[in-house]
Amino acid sequence: MFTLQTALAAEAPEHRVLKIDLNTAIKMAIDASEELKIKERQANKSEGAYLEARAGLLPHISAESTFLYNIDYPDSMELGDYNSVSGITASQVLWSFGRVMHAVDAAKKAAEASGFSREAGKQEVIYAAKLSYYSNLLARNALAITEKSYQNAIDNKKLLGQRSYGGRSSKYEILRMDTEVAARVPTVNEARAQLGMATETLKRVIGTDASSELELAEDFKEYYHGLDYELLVAAMYEYEPSLKSLAKYMESAEATLKSKKASFLPTVSGFTLWDYLGSPSDSMLNGNESGSYAFAGVKVSMPIWEGGEKQAQLRQARMEKEIAILQRKQAEKDLLLALKKASLEYRQYTDNLKANIEAVRLAGESFQQTQEMFASGQVTLTDLNDSELLLTNQRLNKEMTLFNINVTLAKIEKLIAGHYDEKNTGEKS
Repeated sequence: MFTLQTALAAEAPEHRVLKIDLNTAIKMAIDASEELKIKERQANKSEGAYLEARAGLLPHISAESTFLYNIDYPDSMELGDYNSVSGITASQVLWSFGRVMHAVDAAKKAAEASGFSREAGKQEVIYAAKLSYYSNLLARNALAITEKSYQNAIDNKKLLGQRSYGGRSSKYEILRMDTEVAARVPTVNEARAQLGMATETLKRVIGTDASSELELAEDFKEYYHGLDYELLVAAMYEYEPSLKSLAKYMESAEATLKSKKASFLPTVSGFTLWDYLGSPSDSMLNGNESGSYAFAGVKVSMPIWEGGEKQAQLRQARMEKEIAILQRKQAEKDLLLALKKASLEYRQYTDNLKANIEAVRLAGESFQQTQEMFASGQVTLTDLNDSELLLTNQRLNKEMTLFNINVTLAKIEKLIAGHYDEKNTGEKS
């Protein structure tokens, strides 16, 4: 039996308790986010597109070798049965009126926009991690409050029992007290289920295995700084990554439009060519170059008629530019509205917190006094239960206010890309 128990213990999964704070949860969420990994790949793809476009500014060198079997030809050509042509060609765009240069610039701006889009995705992951962490704090504290409420009901039942020994409690009061105790059990169970769901969500966000047990190392703060809205707006325009991304897309669309306009103009290229013509019996390695020739030149090409292809491309580029401008304006308005609403909500919740703290203090004193008065028969059982429920509700209201403050603050931090400094804060609220 001892050997069997040892083997089973060795095979049993290790029960691991993971204690995390908010910063740890954010780092784990960033490492585990598939969406952020997709954003990184997209940024790398855009960088590759830029390098591809930039190659159009550099010389292009190619080698080519062709072997021919001459099936039928006039005798005057004096060709053998086999011939080979080998050569090297080098070309370089000399002038394209900005077509290539603007195309490179457009690809570069698109790559920069993709980089800012990746940063915007990172801010979304950070916000999701904060929201999940705060939801766990709320669920944990709500469970503790409901369990305390249940314990208060048990204590009240004991007080009622002490009164019963003196003959001052009726059967109705005992039944009513038992009902109050039983009514709190579903509330505790619901709070425990909410904590379980919030915990599983946080595990998914931070990428830990489901068998781990999470322990939160932090709690809600009791005091919060006031915020200057005008400074927050300035920080949003300076740091918000999605606005920067859209601005870069506007610049990319503008450069693309210039490139498409330049495609109607001539392109001047320089080139050089060296070819060797001979039969398999001739060998360049033996120094036989009687069949080689080389020349260099300048080529000018200009489109005359392509069925309207370039006109259609120009129209698409012009529409892309207008779309980028409209998207930038739309995003700016939406973000300003979101920041304004979050700022107003933050101020409201911090003001509510002062009242919540005072209400919890007064409700606690009231409940303690009501218990003492109930023990001496000065108040009824209804008064005692109402006092306990008032205390519980005020505690839950305070926790909900703390949750709303932190979630709203997380929204504001996302809108200013986490660039929080002393000039954005005022006195404590």
